[in-house]
Amino acid sequence: MLKKLTQFYYPKTVEDACSQLANAKEKTSVLAGGTSEALRNDSTIEALVDLSKIKELSFIKSDSSSISIGAATPVQDIYKSDLSGVSGELLKTAAGKIGSTLLRNAITAGGNLVALFPWSDLPAAYMVLDAEVVCRKGKPKRTVPVINLINSKPASFLTKGEIVAEIKVPVFKKGTGASFAKMSKTSNDYSLITVASRITIAGGKIEEARLAVNAITAQPVRCEEAEKLLVGKKPDAELLAEAAKKAVAGLKVRKDYRATEEYRKEVCEVMIRRSLEESIAKAGK
Repeated sequence: MLKKLTQFYYPKTVEDACSQLANAKEKTSVLAGGTSEALRNDSTIEALVDLSKIKELSFIKSDSSSISIGAATPVQDIYKSDLSGVSGELLKTAAGKIGSTLLRNAITAGGNLVALFPWSDLPAAYMVLDAEVVCRKGKPKRTVPVINLINSKPASFLTKGEIVAEIKVPVFKKGTGASFAKMSKTSNDYSLITVASRITIAGGKIEEARLAVNAITAQPVRCEEAEKLLVGKKPDAELLAEAAKKAVAGLKVRKDYRATEEYRKEVCEVMIRRSLEESIAKAGK
């Protein structure tokens, strides 16, 4: 509950937003889409800095080498965009799996990452695409791998007065395929399992592999041991089954009253295998 909240700020530039957040006179916090405010448990916050009026934070751009998405871009804009290729299609698929149309119009590309919940859908996709985030503290900025932000937890990674301003995703060469899948009790319910994968095939063998899961775990994780198992090998049913089993064996499963741990692990293994199969099939096209 925000029992001490007395101020709302609507900055129009990143510099103004960061200045307000760095204000030492009051406890401030960022507001993006606002869908997680009901879950915020900090009674010390006195002011919210709303990023919705900052036009430079809402955009989707792409060229031959990368896709850039402003942190305040609604995920519905990603879902309905004309992005194409491996990265574009994966981002659109993941964005389209997020809740209802109403929620997608509120949830933002950066908010789904920074307000990091087990059921956040985009982070797993960002991870397998080797995304980077541009963090700004006014004009100064730093670009860091998204996995660093996630592993350190955004609240700890970002310094006072610093925000995530942009997500950057590379465009991959021919021979690469990617897949995203989500399991939930209903299309609008929180995720029980989220799986994303990316595979690059060269010379009939797996040259690069990325595999990430969320929801079954407390935060998004890369299944690095399974990735290592795949690289350098010719893909076949036995290899993919072994990789899926190894990936699930390495997970620290969080408790969820919606389904038992045993059930979710069994389903997750199947989802991972199918995701890898889909990525490999797409890589061959």
